[in-house]
Amino acid sequence: MHLFPLLDFQYTVLLIFLGLIAFVLISVAFAGYDLLPGKKRRKEEIEEYPSGIQAQNNPAPLPLILLYIGLAVWGAAYVIVIGIRGASF
Repeated sequence: MHLFPLLDFQYTVLLIFLGLIAFVLISVAFAGYDLLPGKKRRKEEIEEYPSGIQAQNNPAPLPLILLYIGLAVWGAAYVIVIGIRGASF
């Protein structure tokens, strides 16, 4: 029996909301990334600013996407392992 059962509920709610926020951020990161190889690529959009500065509209880099995927896998494994062991969040 835990000393503070309400604290476990608060951690669970925090976990759910942080998971939803992470899902939204990952969805935004994947929105501009072309995952299908046969899909037509968007034309390169290069914006010109004063002083010769150029900015391109590129998708998220692959290491960042792998970091997001690794974070999601680790989070899911952590929740499963802690749930099996029966410890509080």
